[in-house]
Amino acid sequence: MHCLADNIHSPFGNTTADNFAALRRGAQRPTLHRLPGVPEPLCAALWPEGAIEARYAALYGDAEGLSRFEQLALLSIRAALAQTELDVSAPDCLLLLSTTKANVRWLAAAPESFAPRTGTLGETAAVIARHAGFSTVPVVVSNACISGAHALLLAARLLRQKAYRHVVVCGVDEQSPFIAAGFQSFRALSLAPCRPFDAARDGLNLGEAAATLVLSSDALRRAVETPRAVLDWCLVSGAVRNDANHISGPSRTGEGAFRALRATLPPDVSRLAFVSAHGTATPYNDEMESLALSRAALSALPVAAYKGLFGHTMGAAGVLETLLSFRAVEAGCVPPVQGFAQLGVTRPVSVSAVERPTQRREFVKMLSGFGGCNAALHFAPAPDVADAPLGFVERNWTPVAEVHLTSTTCSVDGETLPLSATGEALLAAIYAEFIGGYPKFHKMDPLSRLGFVASELLLAAVRRKGHHLDENTAVVLVGHSGSQAADTRFQHTIADPDNYYPSPAVFVYTLPNIATGEIAIRNGFHGETAYFALPAFEADRVRRLVCTAGSDPETTALVGGWIECPTADRFEAHLHCYLPQAPSPRP
Repeated sequence: MHCLADNIHSPFGNTTADNFAALRRGAQRPTLHRLPGVPEPLCAALWPEGAIEARYAALYGDAEGLSRFEQLALLSIRAALAQTELDVSAPDCLLLLSTTKANVRWLAAAPESFAPRTGTLGETAAVIARHAGFSTVPVVVSNACISGAHALLLAARLLRQKAYRHVVVCGVDEQSPFIAAGFQSFRALSLAPCRPFDAARDGLNLGEAAATLVLSSDALRRAVETPRAVLDWCLVSGAVRNDANHISGPSRTGEGAFRALRATLPPDVSRLAFVSAHGTATPYNDEMESLALSRAALSALPVAAYKGLFGHTMGAAGVLETLLSFRAVEAGCVPPVQGFAQLGVTRPVSVSAVERPTQRREFVKMLSGFGGCNAALHFAPAPDVADAPLGFVERNWTPVAEVHLTSTTCSVDGETLPLSATGEALLAAIYAEFIGGYPKFHKMDPLSRLGFVASELLLAAVRRKGHHLDENTAVVLVGHSGSQAADTRFQHTIADPDNYYPSPAVFVYTLPNIATGEIAIRNGFHGETAYFALPAFEADRVRRLVCTAGSDPETTALVGGWIECPTADRFEAHLHCYLPQAPSPRP
């Protein structure tokens, strides 16, 4: 895997170099903003009103009905591709879009010029891919705050499998009243510039950005000259692990983050320049990360954390912070942690408010998110690693059980279940008749209920066949519209200024990967969990995406498939359980 080109568009600049320079000099930090319909002010790193649209118009003219989110993504994608000679219309080029909420602001008031667009994850990716010139079907990675890191891991796997020769990963999110109200409902935001790992930290700042990385299985030359210091980076290994603990709170022992680190770290950690931490500046997340780093024997390793300047850019964070880490190693430095003054976590971690020198050439990127997901990635310059990256295996997977559930029918391994209800009442009826004994079911959103019921029926069938799924089971769900039903419900709670009541219990379900977290918690699965979105259902493509989690050498089983729930009374889940195929005996 080779990194051909990159770009960052943020309020601090329109190139990766500009943004890295802002980080080193300590540019102006997040400031207070007022968003329409949100009673409380927001400390965030945001563009001035109209700045993205103005830049797009200056470069490309008419936006042709594109949303602000889509214009931002295209600004970064086109800037990165301009550094290469790639023909992205070729059938071996793929766009991976990493985002948490994409066009969610359309729920408030979709402009008439966008009709009949829906703004769903799958549709949004298709629009961006078409305008960028891709001919292949794009994939969305929407896995909460680890989305960007997971997209980079997925890209490396697809290149390793020779599914594509070139993959363009764009992480992008914008801020909106929807997102601000949700985080405020959790009391997770600070009204001042945030302070990662500091004793006085009191919450995170939000940010918005688009960051793009062009990856290839070929070491192609760039179309433009680059500084000699820019290295050809390689993802050596990576892992995603679930806490199997809570859908919105981090593990009190750092379990998932530690497991991800354990699966990712090189044998000789003295080669690492630093660990790029999630570093949200919330009391619980930073404490959890310190525990995970301590358990992984990394307490002495320098820590880099970028959200003190850029804020939490959500789906962009994994790509943006990886690119900043590339530039830091190339510059021979560990960047300063903006806002840090005094260590405020119970385990020692090496954090500094001033830049530190380093001559080491490798680093680890960490991220954690709602739904219990945690990611760790190990990067090194391509000449410094072997031709065959660690942490990637090729295996064939065999389906051993199947569930197909719609709003009117349900079958397990082809046998139809007798149903006492249809539509919105069906899932509760199946739960009462065939499952029961799990009160958390009743607080779930429709998508999570669908995933829970379908997975319970599936796993019961697996057990009847004598198979046992252990804690290293992966859960991968693929859909089109994400958490649309929960999104609509949460939007109703903030639409009326006189009846404004955003609830954290509702907001947490506005991330589609929460459905995978619920399944992991129910079954004690600590393996990889993910939600991907496609423009439309394609059985073969869904299966291939589910089986990418089988590239992780620790994965022992796969649970996943198609899941779609645009409204509480219209849904479909088609899930399989896969086990690794035994190798054929040698003749």
